[in-house]
Amino acid sequence: MAIGEAMAAARKRQGITQLDLSQEVSYSRESIAKYETGTRKLPRDMYPTVTQQIDDPEFYFETWGETTGFVSIPYFNGDHIDQHPASMVYLVTKETEEAMDHLDNFNWGKPAKAYTQEELKQLEKALLENLDAAASMINMVASLSKTHGFSMKSLFQKWQVSLKARKYKL
Repeated sequence: MAIGEAMAAARKRQGITQLDLSQEVSYSRESIAKYETGTRKLPRDMYPTVTQQIDDPEFYFETWGETTGFVSIPYFNGDHIDQHPASMVYLVTKETEEAMDHLDNFNWGKPAKAYTQEELKQLEKALLENLDAAASMINMVASLSKTHGFSMKSLFQKWQVSLKARKYKL
């Protein structure tokens, strides 16, 4: 889905009019309409501003890759994903257990350059399992935020404050 179409869908899900959004991002309503229809391309430097103002979990996931340039986590939805909170907790638990099993079964005692090709394949599998676990956790945050009316923007801001308080460099 093009960024403009995704923006329009997210804006509508959040009950925000084009006029409301235009006032928040300091662009005209007509410009917002052109971005949404694809008549005009949304400037890249506007992605973070628009995404934060709409504050829609699905839109965060849809624009993640475009705003970061590469790294993205897919939004889990569709016929095979149950967004019910209990189902999301189950998914996180299952994915985290699998990731931890792979980490626990890896031989961490060797210097990095001493690993065989087979051991490096095992490590790669462990890393992929950790990405599955991380993606399931972020999707659970999105699902629970959506269900209970939390702002993902606000949650991420509070989380960053807590990271700074714990002396993590951001």
